[in-house]
Amino acid sequence: MTEPLLEIRNLSGGYPPVQVFRNVNLSLYEGESIGLFGPNGHGKTSLMKTLAGLIDPWEGDILFGGKRLNLPGKMKTRLSQHLNYDIFRRRRIDPAAVVREGLIYVMQGNLLFPEMTVDEVLAIAPAAAGGRTGVQEMQQQIHTLFPRLKERQNSKIRFLSGGERQMVSIAAGLLAMPRLLILDEPTLGLSPKMRLELGTAIRAIRETGLPLLIID
Repeated sequence: MTEPLLEIRNLSGGYPPVQVFRNVNLSLYEGESIGLFGPNGHGKTSLMKTLAGLIDPWEGDILFGGKRLNLPGKMKTRLSQHLNYDIFRRRRIDPAAVVREGLIYVMQGNLLFPEMTVDEVLAIAPAAAGGRTGVQEMQQQIHTLFPRLKERQNSKIRFLSGGERQMVSIAAGLLAMPRLLILDEPTLGLSPKMRLELGTAIRAIRETGLPLLIID
């Protein structure tokens, strides 16, 4: 049987001392896409942040392309709630290593540089691609997927609408040449018209064969 691109085994995590999710299992294969749907506050974003290495998993396994991304075993209890344990203890997962493997997470909330232009943001995004090829072809695809960004290329991020900022976020994620792209609530807070426009673009991305993990 083919090996999964992403495999999560008995993964638990949260924000010490509060556990948010417990014993999560999930397998995603090449060419496959998965949606995780549910009410706010049920741990979807916390799970995605754990996969991306932004917060440490408590226990369980995260395998990507057959390679383990996190340290094995169970996380020890924090000795103090008043000290940053990262100063004294090795991280259980390295977000830079996650990106190098091609697992790219587009967070909710349009976390972009407000004083940079659209072109400037998209110019630095390929730095996350490392040695993965196809950046020039992807740049052309982005113009097709998001023609609105071509019109706004010299506009600063802070002057864009929420939907336009989300387009920039997804375009930046694509320019990292992901092997798997995670989209966390990509249409959150957008107008019906912009939701439809983004939904059409995401469907087109899916049809290229790029695996997607979508939260909503």
